[in-house]
Amino acid sequence: MCQIPPLFIKETMDEPSIHPRRTFASDSPFAPSSPSTRDRAPESPNLSPTLTHSTLQDLANTPANIRPPTTPLSVFLLPHQYLVFIFPVTLLFGSLFGYIGGDRPSYFSNKRNIFNMLFVKNGWGWTSIAFLVYIAVVFGKALIHQQDDSYNSSTSRVARPQEEDESSNSNESRTRTRLSTHLDQDQGPSMVGTNLPPAGSTASAKVPSNVVVKAFVRWGLATLYWWLISQWFFGPGLFDRVFVMTGGSCSIDGQWSQYHCRRQGGNWAGGVDISGHMFLLTHAWLFLMEELSIFLNVPEAWTALQNRRAAKYAVWGILALAGLWWWMLLMTSVYYHHLAEKLTGLFFGVLFWLGSYVTLYKVTPFPSMPDQAVVL
Repeated sequence: MCQIPPLFIKETMDEPSIHPRRTFASDSPFAPSSPSTRDRAPESPNLSPTLTHSTLQDLANTPANIRPPTTPLSVFLLPHQYLVFIFPVTLLFGSLFGYIGGDRPSYFSNKRNIFNMLFVKNGWGWTSIAFLVYIAVVFGKALIHQQDDSYNSSTSRVARPQEEDESSNSNESRTRTRLSTHLDQDQGPSMVGTNLPPAGSTASAKVPSNVVVKAFVRWGLATLYWWLISQWFFGPGLFDRVFVMTGGSCSIDGQWSQYHCRRQGGNWAGGVDISGHMFLLTHAWLFLMEELSIFLNVPEAWTALQNRRAAKYAVWGILALAGLWWWMLLMTSVYYHHLAEKLTGLFFGVLFWLGSYVTLYKVTPFPSMPDQAVVL
């Protein structure tokens, strides 16, 4: 006969003078047994063991069972943040592919291809436009709806004080309806996420007033970092300073910036030319990933997205841009720069993300991590 694991067994006494018999408990398996019980094998082979629903529920709710699997990096990285490993893999694959002969002339080996000239050369500008449109469509419109609803509610209470209770009940009813039904393009906001108030409560339909401010601050800090690295660092950008410090120069005297040197027809050569493309594309991609991490962590956000046309286009636009950034990063790995220059560019592209989204934002209340909730 199959031995029943003692974890699922609880002893009961039929009579004081008879040996205890084991039956399957419907309460928690961790409850202490009575002092008079003994740990003995069952006397009768005719028991029909069945695990009750409550027993399984108790086991499922124990900390040992609900603790997520851990890895050496899980102390630092959230589940969606493991996507960062796409970049070193892409860089090494592209470099190896180019080394074995894959860097033969093609449309993307020409620096003047339309994707490079129109998009990558203005990469942070496109990233900023896509992000700001997303914030305006998803959160800004919701805040306007929320203010209008608040104004209409207060006006109604002033005009008809005798109907205040009836108006309050009506507002609560409308809130419950918004939370339980799909929304069309003209209806008010509904929150989808993991850190929301209980469903059906009035607060669960409210958008925090500082959510847009926090998003703007995070974007501003990311923009400042990009500016210091590539545009201005108390004079030329940091990459240009590294290039000059490692022996590089412009063929035109008095030019210390790559942009101005090449714009005037000079030759910028001789030093360590850190890959600006690798830096920019990695920095922009990680920024967009974190700001839209709700769609990586909450599957319901994709379902709710189908009910708001403008929000859906904003999100898909960002996904298309992120896909283009990854492809151009792969092309950079295949055709341009030495391996050390690409690795250095990748390092600076990841550096801001490590210092902000992986560490600082997780422990500071402002600007904090992006809210795992979205208004759709």
